[in-house]
Amino acid sequence: MTVIATAGHVDHGKSTFVNFLTQQETDRLPEEKKRGLTINLGYTYFTIEDKTYSIVDVPGHKDFYKNTISGFANVDVILFVIDSIQNWSEQSEQHFQSLISLNKKNFIFVFTKIDLLEGEIKKEFLSEKLDNYQDINYLILEFNKETSSRRAFCESIHNFIKTCKFEEKTPRLWVDRSFTIDGTGKVVTGTASKDLDYENIIYNLHNEKLQIKEVQSKNQKNDKNDVTKRVALSLKKTNKNFPRRGDLLTNEKINFSNNLFIELNNRDVDRSILRGTLRLFFGTNNAHISKIKLINSEKETFAILSLSKAVPIPIFENLLIQNIDRDKYIGGKFLLFPDKNQILKLNKKIKDKIKINNLLDIFDFLDIKFFKNNKEFKQIENLYVNESVLEKIFEDLQNNTDSINKAGVKDFFQDNYQISTEILEQLTNDKENITISNNQVIKKIDNFEALENQYIKIKELLGKTLEVNIINTKEFDRDELKDLFLSKKIYRVDSKIIISDKHLKQLVEIVGFMPDEFSVKDFKDKSNLSRKYAIPYLELLDKIGVTQKIDKAGSRKKL
Repeated sequence: MTVIATAGHVDHGKSTFVNFLTQQETDRLPEEKKRGLTINLGYTYFTIEDKTYSIVDVPGHKDFYKNTISGFANVDVILFVIDSIQNWSEQSEQHFQSLISLNKKNFIFVFTKIDLLEGEIKKEFLSEKLDNYQDINYLILEFNKETSSRRAFCESIHNFIKTCKFEEKTPRLWVDRSFTIDGTGKVVTGTASKDLDYENIIYNLHNEKLQIKEVQSKNQKNDKNDVTKRVALSLKKTNKNFPRRGDLLTNEKINFSNNLFIELNNRDVDRSILRGTLRLFFGTNNAHISKIKLINSEKETFAILSLSKAVPIPIFENLLIQNIDRDKYIGGKFLLFPDKNQILKLNKKIKDKIKINNLLDIFDFLDIKFFKNNKEFKQIENLYVNESVLEKIFEDLQNNTDSINKAGVKDFFQDNYQISTEILEQLTNDKENITISNNQVIKKIDNFEALENQYIKIKELLGKTLEVNIINTKEFDRDELKDLFLSKKIYRVDSKIIISDKHLKQLVEIVGFMPDEFSVKDFKDKSNLSRKYAIPYLELLDKIGVTQKIDKAGSRKKL
C-alpha cells in the first residue's frame, strides 16, 4: 500500500476529487460537512490491479496548518489539487514550499473544476516552476467532474507510482489519531513505514513495549510490513500507558532531548527566517524553537536547535521549520542529539572561527551512516574518526595518565572526545605499552625487575589483612613508586592509606557478596573493618567504578 496525501488551497476541490477517486467521503466531523472544508485529517483508499493506495485528505485552510503538516508525515506521494479557475494561490505556494522543505519528491498535480472553466487551463506556470527544482518526479492531470473516468484516473496514478523512488526510513509510526471504540477499546492510527515489526513496537514516551491486540489496514486484519501503509492498532487493556496524537512508535529505543543537531536542505539560508517566532514540525508532532544557531561548513549548512520540550526523533527524519510571524519555511534532516559537552566544544569552535569542512570537524567520532564511502577518515568498527583527534587521544594516553585516572577513563574520554571505553579499548589493542582495566589506564613499565622487588617489599609492609599498616612512602624511590601506581600494583586510598592490588581484589570480592544496594554498616559488618578503613575503601571503589554512592548516608549500589 502506497500512502498519498492531498495538498492545495482550501476549497480547490481536494475532498471532492478524493471522494470521486475512492467513492468514499473523508469529511468525518459535523463541522467539516457543514462548512464544506476539511478541518482534521481524513482517510480513505482505492484499489486497482490488486494494489491498494491509501489517501490522507489534508486540510487546506491556513488555520489548520498543524493538521496539514501532520498529514504529510511518512507519506510517499503528494496529490496536489489546483482550482483551474482560481489557479495557483498564496496558500498553494505555502503548501508547495512546505512539501519541498519536507523533501517530498513525488507529485501528482490535478487541475480541478474543468467543467466550470471558460477557456484553456493555464498550466505553463507550473512546468516553469517545477523546472527550478531538482529531482522532482511529477504528473499533471485534469479533472472534469462531469466527464472524467474514475478508472482512467486510478490507472494514471497507479502507473505514475510505478516510476517513483521512495526514501528508506527508520521503521516507525507517528500517531495521528487516538480514540476509544465501544467493545474494542483503545485504538491508535497512523502511517506505518515499511518494515515496522508490529510484534515489537516500543512506545517511546515511556520506553515500554506496546501490547497490541490486532493490526488492521483497509478495515481488515493485516500485519504485513512490506510497504508503507495506513494502519489502526487495537491495544490491549494490559498496557499501562496509551499513545496519543504526536507520539512516536518504533522498534528500537529513541532518545529524548530538547537539543537537536540538523542538516538544512539549503546551503544558503535567508537569515531573516531566524528572526521571529519559530516552530519545528516533525512527524505528527511540533514544538516551539527557543534558540537556533547556524553552522556553515564547506558544502552544507547545519543548525543546533533548542526546543521548548524534549522530543524523540528518528535519525534522518525530515523536519520543517516555520517562521510563524513571516510565514516562511525551511526544511532539514535530523542527525543527532548533541550532549552538553559537544555543544560547548562546538560553540568554542564557532567563537574561535575554526574552519569547518565536514561533520568530523564538529564531532570527533561519528557513525559511518553519516557519510558515503568516505576514505578520508580512519574507520573503527562502525565509526569514523578524524586523524588529528586520534593523535590527541594517543598523546593523552601517553602523557596525561594521572588526569585520566583521576577522572576515570570513562568520564575523561566521554567528556573530552565523546567516545566509549569499548571504542578506546579497540584503539589501544595494538599498543603494547597501554591497556585499559577497571576504568583506569595501565602503562607497561620497562624496569620490571626493580619494580617487582619494590612491590614485594611494600606488600609485606602493608600486611595481609584489609586493615593495612600505614607505610612511609618517602622511603621508596619516587619514580618507581609512581610506576607502581600507574601499573595498578598499588593504590592510594587517601593521604595515609595505600593498598596493594591483592587487597583491592579482596574488597571487590566482598562487594560481590553484598546486595545490589547496601549501607556503610552492611559493608563494615561484611568486611569486619572499622569506619577508619571502610569509608575510604568505599570511596576508592566508587572511583574505580565498582560501586556508586546513592545518598548522603553513604549507601552504595553495585555497578
